[in-house]
Amino acid sequence: MREDIVGVDVGKRLMRKRKPVNVKSFSIVHNAIMFFSSLYMVIETLRQAANNIGWGHSHGGGMWGNVAEAPGKPFSRSGQRLANVLYIHYLSKAYEFTDTLIMILKKNERQITFLHIYHHATTFFPCWWAVMNFAPGGDTYFTCVVNSSVHVAMYGYYLLSAAGVKIPRAVKKSITSMQLVQFAMFFCHALYGALYATHYRPRIIVVLCLWQAVVFASLFGQFFW
Repeated sequence: MREDIVGVDVGKRLMRKRKPVNVKSFSIVHNAIMFFSSLYMVIETLRQAANNIGWGHSHGGGMWGNVAEAPGKPFSRSGQRLANVLYIHYLSKAYEFTDTLIMILKKNERQITFLHIYHHATTFFPCWWAVMNFAPGGDTYFTCVVNSSVHVAMYGYYLLSAAGVKIPRAVKKSITSMQLVQFAMFFCHALYGALYATHYRPRIIVVLCLWQAVVFASLFGQFFW
């Protein structure tokens, strides 16, 4: 997170005596990439999770409580495919720093809040870094699908706005509401893992997810209010 803060500060200093950059075309391309990649991740993660967890089979898994394949051991074919799409989701968290770059170039410094920096920085590391190194499977699909679904709506909104389409203000508020619902779902999932699914390993990831869900819900709730 410290590196992200330093990068933002350097960017602000470089733009201080310069005029805002016209990034309309760049924003459209960026938001289109995020919209379609998020849509892909929703569909592909569900498809691979269904295969790996065994939904629809007599002894298939459920929404939660599915054991991740043991780290350090060879993946099954379906486990490898699920891990691959989750890794794409992990990499997308690094690419999302482009949001901040666009804000810096446009000199929209009021948008670069603590919430924005904390959200982008800690989601990439340590959250998804830890997940991909220790538990790239099992119930991890749930977080990816829910988050990517919200991003389909969010970046779809950004894409249309960047293209000059006028969108009702209520749509923007509904997206923030979706984010709050998302964190409530993450909290319930992490709480279930902390209290009932004692097979989750390592336990520190469950605690980390629980903590992040509470912090994000608090910060986004304050923003919404």
